[in-house]
Amino acid sequence: MAAVLHPDSDLFWNNLDEFESSCAALLAAARNTAKSEIEIDLTDVNFISSTILGCLNNLLLQAGRLKIRVVLTVGQDVAWLFDIMGSRRNLEIRVV
Repeated sequence: MAAVLHPDSDLFWNNLDEFESSCAALLAAARNTAKSEIEIDLTDVNFISSTILGCLNNLLLQAGRLKIRVVLTVGQDVAWLFDIMGSRRNLEIRVV
């Protein structure tokens, strides 16, 4: 079972500190339990600010260095953001 991050509301720039802490905890949990996969479930999120996208990109880079696979679950409303970022080649994206 993967370590999971599941925000339950839109992610604005003022959520950055909390989101960064959650991402760091997610990576630490995966490392400490020798899990090779983390999941980020954004199905309850309809808006993601650019600062949060930057944080997600940093998470992807760190996970890649640690050989941790990232699975991202998103709704139709935000899936296009990850196409623009070019992230689809670096992680598995499930659109629901």
